[in-house]
Amino acid sequence: MLATGVLVLGVWGGCATPQPPTVTPQVARVLQVNQKGVELQVTLAVKNPNGFALSAHEVQGTLYVQGGQKLGTGKSKPQQSIPAHGVGSVESRVQIDWDDVPALQKFLLQAEVPYQFKGDVTLGGDTLSLTLPFEMKGTLTREQLLNAGLRGLFEAPR
Repeated sequence: MLATGVLVLGVWGGCATPQPPTVTPQVARVLQVNQKGVELQVTLAVKNPNGFALSAHEVQGTLYVQGGQKLGTGKSKPQQSIPAHGVGSVESRVQIDWDDVPALQKFLLQAEVPYQFKGDVTLGGDTLSLTLPFEMKGTLTREQLLNAGLRGLFEAPR
């Protein structure tokens, strides 16, 4: 009788230990650059090895330019589902507010400004909640920055 009770409890309680999902960065695309900051479309592929669905609760990160100069941070709440034993696409729009606009001035003569977005995605389910890191790279163009009203940063001193 005791053995049967333990077996039933094991089935009800779920014998399998939840496994961590894997996150693969797909795309970081600049949607908009303005005086306030830059808006990125961040797309992540999340593989869920568990027998239950997960939800993407938050994507957050920091934007750096070449040389490790921090430009700003941002976050979004995508609230997307990743199916059990499947792969889901987590898409979010992350608004990065400028922390250090003058840092862009040293890129005056470059056509493109390389950036790195270092972020985390927070995932959760019935029995699992965790935050996983990811990194993405891309470029901001000089034209995007000029069109954002940052023209004064790119004019040579007189």
